[in-house]
Amino acid sequence: MSVLLFQSRGPAIQRPEPKEELLITRLRVDEAADWQLAIVEECRRQRTLTPSVFNFLKEQGLLDRCTFLASEGMEQPLVFRYIGGPTVRFLGRAWARQQIGKPDLDDPHQVLAEGVGQQYREAIEGGDPVFNRVTITGLSASPKVYTHMLYGWAPQDGRRALLSCLHEF
Repeated sequence: MSVLLFQSRGPAIQRPEPKEELLITRLRVDEAADWQLAIVEECRRQRTLTPSVFNFLKEQGLLDRCTFLASEGMEQPLVFRYIGGPTVRFLGRAWARQQIGKPDLDDPHQVLAEGVGQQYREAIEGGDPVFNRVTITGLSASPKVYTHMLYGWAPQDGRRALLSCLHEF
């Protein structure tokens, strides 16, 4: 049996950690998937966030495609209340377990939290749905691309809520 000896020619090459980058492209609402448009139509029909919105999502088999965030008051942060399947597959089960019950901006992926969080606030404060294509690089070997339809509520009592309907590619 022979022994191979490799000589070192200087320090080992250090590969930099991939930098997380986020690109958000605004799209027209009418470009959304049919199921995303059905959710928007139902939310507009209901006008306020009630259990009937969630009943609709369950009856249509759409709840698992959505993530829901809500605050206790105007000055309180949006908190993850329900995280749907596409988001869990996208960011991982460990991330979802860690984030449930936590504010949206309290996320280890700060670039993602800040960029998407700004979109959440626009959907809530603007009163209109927001539809975007989101491209994230640096979280995995290849870029992650999805669209999300965001629908927000800001009732008079100061509590805010947001439904994010994520469509994977």
